Amino acid sequence: MGDLRMSAGTLEQLFEFELHGVKLPEPMKLHVQEYGLEAQLQPGTPLSLHVRVDGVAELQAEAWACSFVQELYRGLLLRFAAYIESSKPPWCVRRTFLPHVTTSTLCSATTSDTHSADAYIIVRPVLLPADEVGVVARDVERRVARPQPAASPQLDTAIAMYVAGLESKNKVVRFLILYSALDLAARFKLRKGGQDNVDSLLLGVNPKLAALPRPARSKKKETLYTKLRNDFIHAEGEGRGTDPVAAIKAIEAQIEQFQRDVSLVISNR
Repeated sequence: MGDLRMSAGTLEQLFEFELHGVKLPEPMKLHVQEYGLEAQLQPGTPLSLHVRVDGVAELQAEAWACSFVQELYRGLLLRFAAYIESSKPPWCVRRTFLPHVTTSTLCSATTSDTHSADAYIIVRPVLLPADEVGVVARDVERRVARPQPAASPQLDTAIAMYVAGLESKNKVVRFLILYSALDLAARFKLRKGGQDNVDSLLLGVNPKLAALPRPARSKKKETLYTKLRNDFIHAEGEGRGTDPVAAIKAIEAQIEQFQRDVSLVISNR
């Protein structure tokens, strides 16, 4: 008997993931015809995503399903960063593969992973507009159906850091990871990193972002976000003051708009 994992069949997987701070307005259906993939995203806490891949071998179906789930998760993070308090990446709750055979000696392989969600209290989560969720869904369908070659190691790592940053519940940690992601994005987009180039990217997506004089003898300016970063990192430095607590509070006050601006930089390839 041949290896069942090489036989064509139907894979069904149930994934869950968390986007704290937002709420889906309704179930959302997705379809990637090229892969024989159908999915439905259900609102709730956590969100649930049922994925079905039909007509290919088990290993191929699993690879396509995982690629699709990760692309959807990343797409939602990029689109709705400003409202997300924290996130948790997808995990598989249930998995079943049925080979396309008629003999009764073959049965489905089913696995289950009971992944307990951390307690997290959200006050009045933002209800996401159905049309904007639909835009993400259609974009994910296109990206999965026609994968693009990797743009660059810097940009790929920047996107990974962006995702990791939103998975942090500590807002200062999240801010610092996202700022570092911008530095990598600048190395790809502008061929050079550093805070001047980070500021250039930020002003490109948010021209109204405040630019403030740098301390000490410098005549240059820095954006509000770079000032917040430097005030925290160099809290004991010349001209930066000595109040890390105040720096933390200032970062927390700006984190939502910062997340929005970073998402615009990262998603604008």
